[in-house]
Amino acid sequence: MLAREIMIPEPFVAAAGATSAEVALLMQAKDISVVPVVDNPKDRRYLGTISDRDIVTQCVAAGHDPTDCQALDHARTDTIVVSPDTELEGFRIEQLDEKDTHIRSTIVVVNQDKRVVGFIPHPEFIQGIVIVRE
Repeated sequence: MLAREIMIPEPFVAAAGATSAEVALLMQAKDISVVPVVDNPKDRRYLGTISDRDIVTQCVAAGHDPTDCQALDHARTDTIVVSPDTELEGFRIEQLDEKDTHIRSTIVVVNQDKRVVGFIPHPEFIQGIVIVRE
């Protein structure tokens, strides 16, 4: 089972310069909770991943104005990234602790140019992917 066979192709993305408020509106409108952050919507080069939880904990709860924070300010770089040709049968995802679960429950698929071409939400529900909790 290759990543390209199960990914959501050309997923919604957030531009690095978008505000946290704009990203939150995108998430609300599309009923999603995590998006890849890219350099710009045309080139879609992967820079990180931001979740609704990141916006709440790193922007709002920190006392920042979500209309002033940029997506890149709070993007995480520890999300799993694979190519479309990555074999996912037996693929191992290591979770360090219970707090680790929210962002690692996604996989971003990029091509050789680091362009986001796909997204795999909730790999823990995909038969063949192994979640290892340490």
